[in-house]
Amino acid sequence: MDVFGQNGVCVHADSNRLFVDACKKRNETIVISHAHSDHARISQTNRYLMTPATAEMVRGRLRPDQLQVLPLGRTAEVNGFGVSLHEAGHIFGSAQVKIANGLTTVVTADMKLQKSLINEPAEILKSDVLVIESTFGKPEYAFPPREKVYEDLMLWAARNIQRKHFIVLSGYATGKAQELTKFCNEFLGETPIVHERVFEQNQACEKHGLKLGGYLKLDHNLKDANVLIVPPSLADPHLFQVIEHFTGKKALSAMATGWPGNRGFSKTFPLSDHADFNQLLEYVRQSEPRQVLTQYGFPREFAFQVRRKLGIPARELDAKGQKTMGEYAG
Repeated sequence: MDVFGQNGVCVHADSNRLFVDACKKRNETIVISHAHSDHARISQTNRYLMTPATAEMVRGRLRPDQLQVLPLGRTAEVNGFGVSLHEAGHIFGSAQVKIANGLTTVVTADMKLQKSLINEPAEILKSDVLVIESTFGKPEYAFPPREKVYEDLMLWAARNIQRKHFIVLSGYATGKAQELTKFCNEFLGETPIVHERVFEQNQACEKHGLKLGGYLKLDHNLKDANVLIVPPSLADPHLFQVIEHFTGKKALSAMATGWPGNRGFSKTFPLSDHADFNQLLEYVRQSEPRQVLTQYGFPREFAFQVRRKLGIPARELDAKGQKTMGEYAG
């Protein structure tokens, strides 16, 4: 079995191959880990396999005959491989991909080991070959407990709502915005107004059992709430001016992200959908792979740390193909 980095991940065994989160392919079968656009890159010539919730979130971008849904924990035969999807903890509907063909390859895609308001932690899967994300794959990336971040965000937002300020919370429309919607209901007792794209994704998730609480679609109704949830690309000074003009309140903004820096926001909170360095290392340790391949973020740095701290062969995933497990075992 060989594993390649070909605009995604390609697993190859004998004459069979299977792609995960791949783009620039034609007439292939591609497993999609989750609905973020950098992973769910849909074309009209391929076939796609994903969880039912992810399918709901990307439904408008593919034809029904292109789609195969696979619930978490079930196995399907795909291109000569046994394929199963497992909780990734990244966003609602996200999945790790377990691929069996004599040996077991696990592709974590984006994942985290923290429980959130909308996700259970990633399931740690045993593997022969582990392809693991390394977005925050350097030791300096260490996130506080999620409950502590929720508490800090609650105290900041509640204090400023009491002061008659208007709160703008920024997070990706797919994933983070659902968590922020539920946060507003459960921690602030507020029904937020949400951008149209957030509204659509909230409804898609609710169709598959996610309970978010109340929310209103943005429609000239800024005076009807104290909180607005928008994608990061829309949270700019012009928006804040519009809010202040229509509500008569000072607008304060917060970004929920694992990356440091305020990026023009009043406040940032380290509410990441990815595993930090210690979570990544713990996943590798418990997975007990014979080989680790790293991708995204800091792949070389994290591979070095896996070799140094755990003594497991590790390297960055590349397009040249990796040694087969048979060669490693020999």
